[in-house]
Amino acid sequence: MASIYHGRNSAIGFGVESTYGTAVSRTNWRPLISSSLTRTIEKVPRPTLRVGSAGAMRRSHYVQSDNAGGSFSVEASYESIGLLLHNLMGASATTGGSAPYTHTYTIADDVPTGLTIENVRGTGTSEVLEGCRLNSGTFAVSAGGVMTCEFDVIGETGAATPRGSAGTPSFSTTDAPILHSHAGQLSWNSATYDLIDMSLTVNNALAVRQHLGSSVTAKPLRSDFQSIEMSVTVEVEDQLYADFISDVESNATLSFVNGFREFNIELHNAYLSAASDPISDANVVRQSLTFIAQSDGTNEGLKLTVKNDNSSATAN
Repeated sequence: MASIYHGRNSAIGFGVESTYGTAVSRTNWRPLISSSLTRTIEKVPRPTLRVGSAGAMRRSHYVQSDNAGGSFSVEASYESIGLLLHNLMGASATTGGSAPYTHTYTIADDVPTGLTIENVRGTGTSEVLEGCRLNSGTFAVSAGGVMTCEFDVIGETGAATPRGSAGTPSFSTTDAPILHSHAGQLSWNSATYDLIDMSLTVNNALAVRQHLGSSVTAKPLRSDFQSIEMSVTVEVEDQLYADFISDVESNATLSFVNGFREFNIELHNAYLSAASDPISDANVVRQSLTFIAQSDGTNEGLKLTVKNDNSSATAN
């Protein structure tokens, strides 16, 4: 009978590749909330009409593609998501001669080379995927909750050994989750609003690039326009509906602060693409809003700023 193992103690580790698709050791670890990361091999029948000696069964198949990827979710932390922010946004910079340091993450022409990711599957085995690039990332928090980050990954392939002994995660000694109670007000168009929930999504529009001579993807590149949007829920504000109708554009900002630690969101040149406030009961009416970011040639849609006591924008 096969060994049985549990999901508890699942973790995810990252290593920064200098050459796309060349695996490196994992030095940055986070506890997992969930993961669907895996290697996917697509196998299809050969196209000939040949069948067996009886019946109508095909006789052979081949490997069409050997892919890796999926998604994973972790807690957002003031101290431990810098590497992921850098690989999602593309560029980062650090200022400050001593703690607290300020790390700024901005949009670049392309995301960094790639990551080697080790997916530790609870109390059982782990799987190593190489050539991993972050196709999208979503940061979400609701009243009463912890902010979570969910990332969609496109990878080149998995290690030669499909699943081996679980790695040994080494977590940061500083546990500093971003909590709902740390949130300030949303500022947009010279007004401020209390939020019930918030979801920020960065979509890098990366795509698999399959060429003759290989069953794995070449380095995934942008295949469409990048998009950045933030969805929020507030107690109904008619001014926001008026701004939606008037097609107002303005930067939108939201900060989470816990002592000297900060996580700041600045959405550039944002407009409202949706404003909905249906009524179905006697309770306080809520309004769902979606902001879409734009570039103005200088500000490229989004800037994330993190303050913590780590001197590196990517080691934390």
